[in-house]
Amino acid sequence: MARAHDVAVMHDFYVDRLVFTSDLGDLTGAIGAKSREGGGGIHGVKQAEVRGGNAVNLAHALARLGLKTLLITHCDPPHVGMLEAAFEGLDAELRIKDGEPGLTVALEGRTNVMLSDPGLAGEFGPEILGPEDWKGLKSAKVVCSVNWAANSKGTQLLRGLRKRLGPDARIFVDPADFRDRGGDVRELFDSIRRGGTADWVSMNEQEAVFAAGTLGIGSASRRELCSGLARWLGVSFDLHCEDASYTSSGSKVFEAKTPRANPLRLTGAGDVWDAGTIFCRLRDEADEARLRFANRAARLYLASKEGLPPTESEVRKAR
Repeated sequence: MARAHDVAVMHDFYVDRLVFTSDLGDLTGAIGAKSREGGGGIHGVKQAEVRGGNAVNLAHALARLGLKTLLITHCDPPHVGMLEAAFEGLDAELRIKDGEPGLTVALEGRTNVMLSDPGLAGEFGPEILGPEDWKGLKSAKVVCSVNWAANSKGTQLLRGLRKRLGPDARIFVDPADFRDRGGDVRELFDSIRRGGTADWVSMNEQEAVFAAGTLGIGSASRRELCSGLARWLGVSFDLHCEDASYTSSGSKVFEAKTPRANPLRLTGAGDVWDAGTIFCRLRDEADEARLRFANRAARLYLASKEGLPPTESEVRKAR
């Protein structure tokens, strides 16, 4: 009998190379100058290598909150240890498919620019899932499919999930930054609206504004943006912004201001925010309380010296 999980998450694992710079323009200028000189090294650039990927980060944050978590992802042998170490001591089950991890170079200054090679994350369709994976997915209260943007088979995966899991499965989608996917984006939205491939969608402000423009939806305000996308897609829609978050099922819009943070990092907060809102929805918490919890979770992560998502007790104590 398959083990029951609170939540199942797919699919991407990345190895992230963080390159720290106080000014991205200075760094790109130095690269250009070195290239014109015929090449060579640029010394003294602080860097770090960490595990990444929306699915891995989301699953880690959910498990840190205390949820029984199933992660279905991909990795090659040299990086399995990095992946498994993140979940040591947590109530998480990892199903790892043999395949190249994604690779990202993140240029971190006042803004964050990422250069990515998706590896197997770029071709992760439903055919990769085996019988035991489907049993695990069926056992979960919520199934999360994230980083559609990196996955050329992302819409196929969602259709496969709905077909195999049935109409009662709760499917959460955070597509990540899809703004360079062209016409594929409209296919995704149509699959959600007409095929019911998602029940619940989460986007940040830049993604939501782009989606609204693609669909011809008014976005004069964030509240209008949130409710308009919820109505068009026929889902519960979450919108997370830097200073506030919103949720709507198409009529009422609920809002919660985001506490100020002194961020020590620029990446990963969206995954922690998603984890917070999923956690509260599984606990049947009211929408405004759910948004406040997710906002606090993301703020704590951004300010964490260790770069760890918070536990439930840490979020409850925070104000």
